[in-house]
Amino acid sequence: LTANSYTRVYGDDNPAFEYTVSGGTVTSGKPTITCSATKESPVGTYDIMISKGTVSNSNVKLVKGTLTISPAPLNVIAGNYTRLEGEKNPTFTPTYNGFKNDESEDVLTEKPTVTTTATENSTPGDYPVTVSGGSAKNYALTYENGTLTVTKKSDVTLTANSYTRVYGDDNPAF
Repeated sequence: LTANSYTRVYGDDNPAFEYTVSGGTVTSGKPTITCSATKESPVGTYDIMISKGTVSNSNVKLVKGTLTISPAPLNVIAGNYTRLEGEKNPTFTPTYNGFKNDESEDVLTEKPTVTTTATENSTPGDYPVTVSGGSAKNYALTYENGTLTVTKKSDVTLTANSYTRVYGDDNPAF
């Protein structure tokens, strides 16, 4: 009796473990199949253990299988931003899609970096916001870049105040 081997993604439930019979038949009963891995178990390989269970055949060879846990996909999103020309760039904060087991960015062993080519002196237009780097033991990071839109400042209109004075008096302070 050989426990089948499986691969699953970090944070997912284990599959239903099954077995294969080779070189003969099992007259009655079922083997017991267990694995120590849980949804929270980190990326790696785990033995799928098989024991005789209720199998009545006493001449049975038992062969363990392997559960391989692969990294879960995690999308890192740079985001889109807008600012007026002449202002400093906003603080770029990535967002994430795909954390498992109620985890958050706290599990990242290295945080991603979000940058742009725009500077305080950049003219109005769209500039790329790029996200890169970062790592996490149980995740495979993918990246979604964004855009910084620099908008033109509104024209400033200066209007002189109107005054009234009596003939022969000095002009008021304008």
